[in-house]
Amino acid sequence: MNPARREAVLRWFGRAVRHRKQLVMIVAVLLVAACVRVPAHEEGATYYFGTLQSMPGKARVERGKGIQVAEMQISWDRYEPEEGKYSSAYLASVRQQLHRFQRAGLLVEVNLGLNRAPGWLYERYPDAAYVNQHAQRFTEAPNMVFSQTVRDKAQRYLHQLDRVVGLENFWAVRVGVSASGEFTYPSVGPDHPEAATNYWAFDRNAQSRAPAARPATVTANPFPGWKPGQRTYQGKAFTEGQAGEWYAWYLRALSDTVNWQIGYYRSLGYDGFLKVLVPGMGYYPPTYRRAVSSYLGESADSWLVALGAGFYRTLGQIRDRRNVQIVPTSLVDGTGEPRNNGCAPGDHQVDVLAPSRQVQAHWSSMRWISRIARHYGFAVLNGESAGTHVSPYYPGVMADAAHQMKSCGLQGLMWAFARNLYDGTPGSSLADYSAVMSRYN
Repeated sequence: MNPARREAVLRWFGRAVRHRKQLVMIVAVLLVAACVRVPAHEEGATYYFGTLQSMPGKARVERGKGIQVAEMQISWDRYEPEEGKYSSAYLASVRQQLHRFQRAGLLVEVNLGLNRAPGWLYERYPDAAYVNQHAQRFTEAPNMVFSQTVRDKAQRYLHQLDRVVGLENFWAVRVGVSASGEFTYPSVGPDHPEAATNYWAFDRNAQSRAPAARPATVTANPFPGWKPGQRTYQGKAFTEGQAGEWYAWYLRALSDTVNWQIGYYRSLGYDGFLKVLVPGMGYYPPTYRRAVSSYLGESADSWLVALGAGFYRTLGQIRDRRNVQIVPTSLVDGTGEPRNNGCAPGDHQVDVLAPSRQVQAHWSSMRWISRIARHYGFAVLNGESAGTHVSPYYPGVMADAAHQMKSCGLQGLMWAFARNLYDGTPGSSLADYSAVMSRYN
């Protein structure tokens, strides 16, 4: 990975938590606190454009400029500050926010806040925390991968939200695992002294061969007690093949968490879009091979391997693809040569399991993720701009993002972030966005 590309990826994974043609609304949807119809895609429109961290106070003016989608964030910790006790005041604010967006005529996608677990979860249930190979606990996101208790508590919270708010009011629900709500294990940032080797599979449930409190759909650790980098196990030589077997288990457990979320939303009767958020480009097959040859110890870009960012493998492990969108959250992230390049007609010929050096050196993050998603048969993709904390915006940045959107066949674009439409960020004003939307719709 060349230095510029590596730097873009490092900035990506070190960031803070942030923040249709195929769908025509035919029936009226009852909104919370008011009877309002969810708007259909306006006639003649081709793409959906929206904002992240949307502001209710700007909803009407943004809808008037062509924006169709607002993102809304709900926090588990704020709604259930004590176990089994829900905040009516916070619920009222959620209802009000939803009502304002939909009265303005906006579709609403929601982050339901599973990555924002309440403090009591970690205090009462120690297995709710991830643990790495250094015996360090991570409590910035709950351990939905290896703890059935966490999944049970999350499902109770989601069921309550569905009962009092109604998931049917949301056009899309965001799906992820990490503290930023994306499809990786937790990241503590690339500047952390141990960021390169944080494998989050060393809590009691992850290490036990017995089902115990591990989700039934997560298979047992094939080599409990073994740690990445070790070349012996139980007094015998440990092979590269066994390191690969352990890592395959580690990835499957991560993917199972996404499958569990999708399955639970389906069980609640939710039939809208489920948006699986994919950050950056992850790692390519050669990086994985280097990691295995070093027994998953320190090697070039091994921190990406520890994150489970092998999207060329994990996207194929998502089972249910009906209304499931793969969402590269890396539009205009500064990667690629030329920078921020889009997709090309011949991209479908690239083997995602053996991409050429040209692909690895020159493709942008979102081009690579789009190719993987198409390879695994996902019919609907969407995209999000990466944000200025990943790569600075510039005059023309929205046009570049829209080109990536169109060339890669995405359904739409969510702009990060709504505040950047008003704070003077170069190339990111509401007028800039309106001009791009007018050009594409």
